[in-house]
Amino acid sequence: MNAPPAPPSPRAVALVATATLLEALRSRLGWLLAATGLLALVSCAFAASLALTESGRMQAALSGSAIRIAWVFVFTLHVTGSLVRDLNERGFEHWLALPVSRSAWVLGRAAGFAAAAAAACAALWIPMAALSAPGPAAAWCLGLFAELVVMASAATFFALSLGHLAAAAALAAGFYLLARSLDALRLIAHAGEALTPGPLLDVLRAGLDLLAWLLPALSRYGGSSWLVDAVPPAAALAALLGAALAQSALLLAAALVDFHRRAL
Repeated sequence: MNAPPAPPSPRAVALVATATLLEALRSRLGWLLAATGLLALVSCAFAASLALTESGRMQAALSGSAIRIAWVFVFTLHVTGSLVRDLNERGFEHWLALPVSRSAWVLGRAAGFAAAAAAACAALWIPMAALSAPGPAAAWCLGLFAELVVMASAATFFALSLGHLAAAAALAAGFYLLARSLDALRLIAHAGEALTPGPLLDVLRAGLDLLAWLLPALSRYGGSSWLVDAVPPAAALAALLGAALAQSALLLAAALVDFHRRAL
């Protein structure tokens, strides 16, 4: 009978997290995020210039949407590629040869990715504050940070479970698209409940409701409306951040269970 895994050492977690953050800096992740953000800003500025009225609000809304989608996919691909490379090149075994447990390695990687996401969102606050206002930009960046943390945890689960870059990236992209559109899909399904009854549609609605319990509602993690309209109160932002951390913990727990079963 195998002994239960030892609890991760905070020092080991911090060591792996620091190495993960340095890897993000050396892999030019920051420059890639900056390039995609600049491209989105220029493209949206051109689109907003075609508007007859409220071009500033339109530029802020378009830029917020474009940068969010681009950064989520770039950051998720970085997390997936980094972990799959570690698995395929057996790089994680060098850590396990040190006094670093599997749990400490996974949690350290997750903490390092979260630190990289926090640094990226903090830098993004400056141009977004210029487009909107400091308060709405800060709330929007906090929502983006929560979304990046959840997607980093999902990418960790898929990468460690599959060990294949294309498959893990495809599943992470599908996870994001479904979690982002789930509220809209449920609204459409239940809006026509009285008009189109039927057992097949009832099963579909029940399936969407079940997915709503399992997947994070990423559409509530901030949108362009935060930049141009009302900003949620501080209590709502704190609840959103707590929900993101809870969802990330569940995904990391699932990744740890699968990773502990991996034969070295």
